[in-house]
Amino acid sequence: MEGIIKRKGVLLAGSAAMMWALSGIVGQLLFQSFGVSPEWLVTTRMLFSGVLLLLFASQYKKINIFSLFTSKKNRIDIFLFATVGMFGVQYTFFKTIAASSAAIATILQFTGPIFIALYVALLTGKMPSLKVLGLLLLTFLGVFLIVTHGQLNSLAISPEAFFWGIASALTLAFYTIQPRSLLNNYGTLLTVGWGMTIGGILANFIHPIWRIDFILDTQSLLLITTVIVVGTIFAYLFYLSSLTYITVTLASILTALEPILATIFSILIFGLQLSLIDLIGTFLVLGSILFLQKLLS
Repeated sequence: MEGIIKRKGVLLAGSAAMMWALSGIVGQLLFQSFGVSPEWLVTTRMLFSGVLLLLFASQYKKINIFSLFTSKKNRIDIFLFATVGMFGVQYTFFKTIAASSAAIATILQFTGPIFIALYVALLTGKMPSLKVLGLLLLTFLGVFLIVTHGQLNSLAISPEAFFWGIASALTLAFYTIQPRSLLNNYGTLLTVGWGMTIGGILANFIHPIWRIDFILDTQSLLLITTVIVVGTIFAYLFYLSSLTYITVTLASILTALEPILATIFSILIFGLQLSLIDLIGTFLVLGSILFLQKLLS
C-alpha cells in the first residue's frame, strides 16, 4: 500500500515537471511563430492563473483567501514575492526562451540552487562544505560548457540569453527563499495564487493584457490556453497534490525532469542539435544540482 501511495506522488510530481517543460516549449512556439512578446505572455499567464488558483482555493478548498492580508508584514512579503519573485522568475524565464530556446532557459534557471547555497553561506557566516563547493564547481563547469562549447573566445548562446538565464536563476533563488513565512502560515496555494494575481496586475503597467500586437487566431489562442491551464494551473495543483504522498525533497528532485524533458521536446519539435559538449554540460548541471538539493534539504 505504501508503495502505491509513493508511486502516485512520484507520478503527480513527474507530471507537473512535464507540464512546466511543455509550457516553455509552447512559449517558444508563441514567440517564434506568432510574434507574442514575453511581456504580454507573462502578464496574461500570471493574471488568469492567479485568479483561477484563488477561485479554486476559495470555492473548492474553502479557504479564506483574504486571511493573508491581516498584517503589514504579510502585505509587504506578498508584494515582494509577487514582484521580485513571481513576476521576476517568469519574466526572466520567458525572456531567456525568446533569446535562445526553452531547453537553454530551463537548464540555466535550474542553476538557482547555486545562489541559494551561496545565500545560506553568507547568512550563516560559514563556508560551504567541500562537497557543496565541489558540486558548485561542477555546476559552473557545466554552464560554461553549455554557454561556450568549451571555447573561451566565443559564446554558443547570445550574451542576452546568458544574462536573462542567470537573472532567471537569481530570481528563482529569491522565489524559493523569500516567501518561507507565508508558505508556512498560509500554504502554497494561497501564496502562489496571490503572488500571481498581484504580479499579473502590476505587469499590466509593462504590457497591458488588452494590447494584443500579435497574430491572435484559434491556434495561438489554444497555445496560450495551454500555457495558462496546463503549464501553470494544473502543474501547480499536481505538484502540490504530490506533497500529500511524498516528501518535499523527493518532489523537488523530480522537478529535474523539467530540463530533461524540455531538451527532449526541443529536439523533437524544433530540431535542436546537441553536441557532445552540450550533453556533458547538461549532465554536469543536472547531476550536480540534484546532489546539491539533497545536501541542502
